[in-house]
Amino acid sequence: MQTFFTSLYSALISIFQSQRPADYGLYKTDLFSLVGWSTLGVSLLLVVAFYYVFNSALRTGMFRTPHWALTLALAAGLGVFLANSLSKGHGAEASSYLGYFMVVNMIVAALWFLILSVLLKRWSTYARTTPFVGPF
Repeated sequence: MQTFFTSLYSALISIFQSQRPADYGLYKTDLFSLVGWSTLGVSLLLVVAFYYVFNSALRTGMFRTPHWALTLALAAGLGVFLANSLSKGHGAEASSYLGYFMVVNMIVAALWFLILSVLLKRWSTYARTTPFVGPF
């Protein structure tokens, strides 16, 4: 999976910035996979919380599309936070590359949340049609 995350982040960041920083080796060997797994885990936790904790176990009535969009925004915001804090915690220098990494991870977190929502929503009691109705 390290190869997957390295390829994903490298390709998406290269859209914004083609020049790699001096500490690119740190990103390639440690940060891409660490942040990728963390982002996937946080997105999965938020999907499970939205569909099965809030809308099945607790019956809070948070099954409308705006509630889902707020949870999606939370996932994206946590993606930015994870990329920033984990990168700086492992010694990455503050640079434009780190900024683009945070933006790309925000997009990746939102995509993970969307994909996991499509895969896991059908077993929810009250939110199986959120955010969209259809064969998904």
